[in-house]
Amino acid sequence: MNLVNHQIIIIIISILTLIKIIRDSLFYVWLWQVKEYRVDRMKSYLKENKSTSIKNIDYLFTLFLILIVFLKPVILIYLVLLFFAYSFYQIIKEVKGRTLKRPKLTLKILLIFSIMIIFYLLFFAIYWIPVFMGMTRPLVLILLLLFFYLFTPFLITLIVLFINPFFNFQKKRIIKRATNKMRALKKIKVIGITGSYGKTSTKEFLDTILSQKYKVVKTEGNNNTNIGVAYTVLNKVSDDYDYFICEMGAYKIGEINEMCEIVKPEIGILTGINEQHLELFGSIENTRKAKFELIKSLPENGMAVINSSIKYLVLSIKAENIKHFSLSDVSGIEVYQDYIEFDYKSCKFKINFLGKHYIENVLSVIIVAEYLGMNLEEIKSAIEKIKASKFMMRKLDGLNNSVFIDDSYSANPDGVIAALDYLDEAYQDYQKIIVFPGIIELGNRSEKVHRKLFYKIGKVCDIAYILNQSAKRLHSPNGTMKPTNECKFVFEKDFDKVASMLRKDLDKNTVVLFESRGAGVVMGKIL
Repeated sequence: MNLVNHQIIIIIISILTLIKIIRDSLFYVWLWQVKEYRVDRMKSYLKENKSTSIKNIDYLFTLFLILIVFLKPVILIYLVLLFFAYSFYQIIKEVKGRTLKRPKLTLKILLIFSIMIIFYLLFFAIYWIPVFMGMTRPLVLILLLLFFYLFTPFLITLIVLFINPFFNFQKKRIIKRATNKMRALKKIKVIGITGSYGKTSTKEFLDTILSQKYKVVKTEGNNNTNIGVAYTVLNKVSDDYDYFICEMGAYKIGEINEMCEIVKPEIGILTGINEQHLELFGSIENTRKAKFELIKSLPENGMAVINSSIKYLVLSIKAENIKHFSLSDVSGIEVYQDYIEFDYKSCKFKINFLGKHYIENVLSVIIVAEYLGMNLEEIKSAIEKIKASKFMMRKLDGLNNSVFIDDSYSANPDGVIAALDYLDEAYQDYQKIIVFPGIIELGNRSEKVHRKLFYKIGKVCDIAYILNQSAKRLHSPNGTMKPTNECKFVFEKDFDKVASMLRKDLDKNTVVLFESRGAGVVMGKIL
């Protein structure tokens, strides 16, 4: 090999490998951030993705390359060049398709990347050793880059595990400050909201309604962790407000209780319980126990508002005022494409949401608003002002005059069923399509839940794009009963391919349900 050509190839390999390492670093740091730097959530992710992980193939191929080095270094160089050239092509596709994952910039993210860079710079000192194990300098460089590429996910994990205790210590200090601040407040009252689903939408509904008469502050977005609640208390909550609406999420027993210790709620809403995050809770019973920590924390003069579908022991609750809600409390439900109407306590309500599953959320906030002194006419007027937010199912104009239903914020089993019911009721004469990646963190109920969902999809939809090829076995003749209508199931994980196929199906008589976050990426490629 010509010396000049040899040097050019080494430079190209170095650049391509560095690009791949940067891309992987962004992905794995993003993944830890999305999983809230929690080992339990990361374990659940790895467990669910182990069969489809491209990284396993990468490791085997890289090991193969390392073995070749002892046979023919020239072959190694060309194979490495081909491998990282293909990786570069995949990265370009991610950038063009807007699927490149990258974390939000925070102090923790900066610290992780700083430690990574320092580690790799120190390790790179091997390159300057005159003779390393009898290898030439270009060969040492290639092996170093391969090592960096292989070691990146492990290094990021080690860094996260190393710095977590320091950040957890700081987190406890912030939580203590927030707790002390809440104890010093005299006027403001706290309304806690939890459940497996519907927390954010219920919070938004209640905020809009109560704000017509009172001064209200709330946790923003889905910021429902202990540290999120603490920051909200420190930055926003004061006695200038009448009510603080606090959304509370959890992945294990004890986490909601921590938030209750901070804010001491007097009113609690429990929206519902299902298999959401079952992998982390361990069982439905543990989920129930965790969510009921809010209800059990309420004082005797407090009020608990609980979904009627949830079974519990009244003796376990101190609050003397307990209210229940369910769809059976209303009548005259009419589902339209853009709104819903129903009757409650001889009053007709109109809500500008998609799907009757939101009625239960509305009922819970009506109960609270009445308890706090608002009459039904005031509540009705406020409800009609509520518009669907990005956290809710919403209608969009699709390609070729089709209709897109965006339910990509998150997914839970009951929510998927409810969205399909809406499609079935409001778009009877349309071709119905769903784009759905499945639901994560369902634990040992995952197979059972997905079989049930696929059966429902088969009954309602004409075409189903399932963004998970491994789920194909769950729709086998032996796994799923044959639905009443013929639905074409397409199992494809490549978002670009799904978007391309979907474009061909769209016209003015087609409605597409984008269910869960992966589906939202596909929708973004079309709009």
